Amino acid sequence: MNHNLLLIAFPTTDDEPHYWWHVKDGAVQAWGCDPDPLMASQVYGPDAAQAAVRVVALVPSHLTSIMGHEAISGANESQALAAATIGAKAQSLESEKVHIVATIDGAGGAVTASVGRDILSAGLAHLQALDIDPDAIIPSGWLLPLSSDGAVSVDFGFDQVVRAKNIIAIDDPVFRELLFADLTVKPITGDDFDAMLVGASEKSDLNFRSGLFVKKTQRVMDAKQKRRLGWIAAALVIVSLAIPSVQLAQYHWAASAADEAALANAATIVGEQGNPGSAERALDQRLIAESRGNIMFPIPASALYSALQQVPNVSITRMAYDENGIVSATLSAIRNEDINPALLAMQEAGFIITATPRTDATGSAQADITVRAP
Repeated sequence: MNHNLLLIAFPTTDDEPHYWWHVKDGAVQAWGCDPDPLMASQVYGPDAAQAAVRVVALVPSHLTSIMGHEAISGANESQALAAATIGAKAQSLESEKVHIVATIDGAGGAVTASVGRDILSAGLAHLQALDIDPDAIIPSGWLLPLSSDGAVSVDFGFDQVVRAKNIIAIDDPVFRELLFADLTVKPITGDDFDAMLVGASEKSDLNFRSGLFVKKTQRVMDAKQKRRLGWIAAALVIVSLAIPSVQLAQYHWAASAADEAALANAATIVGEQGNPGSAERALDQRLIAESRGNIMFPIPASALYSALQQVPNVSITRMAYDENGIVSATLSAIRNEDINPALLAMQEAGFIITATPRTDATGSAQADITVRAP
């Protein structure tokens, strides 16, 4: 049972005042009839959160049609409700314009209630203009209890209803004569009326807020959920920072291991060195001293290409590198005189060269040369 409940009359016109009852802690705390039930009832006081107050709107009986259906042998609850809804729709004069809901009553039979869709739409729009979005919309007559030995009637102020079993109708002399003539009708007033309102939250099974009119729920996090979400966010931040930190540490350890292995290998050639940089320099000096290393090919080769860039119509048709550090190549041109400037340029740069001129089968001038760094 909801401990904080606001019952209001479902509006049928735009300018009518609304009957309302505020039920809290098992008792009717206040009631009235005002244009703005929220302001008049003060249900959203400083100590009441909006999510903790359940709002139930009561539709007048003259706008609804409630019908009982016999139990179907062998049918489960879903099948019984579907059959009752189909039956209620078949008996409606405007089946395409009504909204039908169904439930199972205490005797195991199905009960349906129908109301015009335009009535629901207009009433909800009027309530939402008052900042009211009811959690449930039920027929006012559905609140009336069953009487084992007769009928009961209630005057809500906006609606007068009479009920005998699942027959719920307007409390009108004509209907009393037709439907309840042989029954004793007992009015529900005073404490019994308040007790009926207190139990209203348990009567929301015949709720028109379904299908097209279902209430859109908003998830509200409590303080515990917010703290949990905060811890999860903090954990994600920590993990996001920890992953690159661990990877960086792994790279550092791998680089240190590689440096140690390189120093150990270099020590067999150039002796113990303090760091990889000094070991690399020692190896370079050792290679230079033995006329080996990466300076023997790149330097004369780059000098040869630099010289050829200054001389048009001279190309290289062959290039080789010997283990003794000598670059050999074959230069080709139309005349020997075209090759000579390239050779002179390399000699002026300090490189030691040899050249053997010849003529190929096509008559082009060629020169087999060797280039060695000084």
